[in-house]
Amino acid sequence: MLNPVVVPLLPIVGLLTANLNALIRGEQKLSIPIGLKTLTAAACAFACVWFALLITAIYGGGESDSFAGIEVLMFFALGFLLYRFVDLSRLLGASAQVWLYRLSLPLIVMACHGVINWG
Repeated sequence: MLNPVVVPLLPIVGLLTANLNALIRGEQKLSIPIGLKTLTAAACAFACVWFALLITAIYGGGESDSFAGIEVLMFFALGFLLYRFVDLSRLLGASAQVWLYRLSLPLIVMACHGVINWG
């Protein structure tokens, strides 16, 4: 069982991943002019989130609780599915969206690290 304090971190990672997925696939509602460095950082974050999620699911519950890994994946999938109802491109402005793309890798890594340490 995961610590209830870290449970909100995983849907946030799912929302960030769905937002990056929409950017990479070209499904954004707004046409935001982003540079090559921002696109590269977003693509790197999208590729790294799957490895970080795997590590988080393996080490999330420690050696005694294997159900915590399933909880990690379920809460991540909840955040990924929540993106259909809470579209971040509608809630955030263009400049905030660009900064979210740029900072998505550190945010994802910090969230997964928090779940591993305190989960």
